[in-house]
Amino acid sequence: MLHAALDATGHVHFHTCYNSAVNLIHVPQTDEEYQIIAQKFLDGWKHPHKTKPTIKNIFYVAYSSNGLTHLGKFSDYSNKVGNTQMLFHGTRRACRIAESPHNVTACSRSDCNLCNILRGSYNMERAKGARMFGPGIYSTLVSSKADDYSTIWTISKTMYEASHDMQHAPHLYNSVTAATYPEGGKVNYHEAVVYREDAICANAIVVYSI
Repeated sequence: MLHAALDATGHVHFHTCYNSAVNLIHVPQTDEEYQIIAQKFLDGWKHPHKTKPTIKNIFYVAYSSNGLTHLGKFSDYSNKVGNTQMLFHGTRRACRIAESPHNVTACSRSDCNLCNILRGSYNMERAKGARMFGPGIYSTLVSSKADDYSTIWTISKTMYEASHDMQHAPHLYNSVTAATYPEGGKVNYHEAVVYREDAICANAIVVYSI
C-alpha cells in the first residue's frame, strides 16, 4: 500500500508499505533527511536549564486513508498561501508508538494526543481553553519549548501583547507569531499559532531522551 509523507522541506513523497495500518516510516540515521531534521531539532534546543537531548529515532508520518484527506487539504492551503515551515509541536503520548523502529502503528486510546494526530490530523476542538493568543494550534522553532508540552505568501502577524480571546488571525493575516521579550513582546521563546486545521500538517516524529 502506498503511504504519503512530507520531507523536511514539506514536499510529498510516496512510500510502499505492506501493512496498511502503518502510521510511521522509520528514517535511518544515514538518510540526509534524518540529518536535516536532527540538526534543526538540536539547534532549536534553547532553554539553558535543560540538558541537551539525545535523539533516539526519527520517523516520517505516513498518511493513508483519513490522513490523506487532511494531507490534501494542507497541500491545497500551502499552495495557496505559501511559506511552509518546519516547526515543532509538543503533545502527550499515552502508548509505546515510536519507541523503536518497529513500533509504527497508532493506538486507539482517546487520551493519546499523538496517535489522534497520526490517525487523521490536528483537531481544533482540542484547542479550546485559555491560551495566550486564543484557541489555536501552537508550534515553535524552539524544540525545547515544544518539549514543555510533551508528558503564506503567508504573512504572520507579530503579537506584542497577549490576546486570549482570539479566534482567528487578524484581517489580512494567516497566522500569528509571538514577539519575544528582546523584541518587545511577552514570551521568552518563539511560538506561532494557526487557527484552522488545514494550515498545519505533521511530517515527522523526533524521539529523544534527556
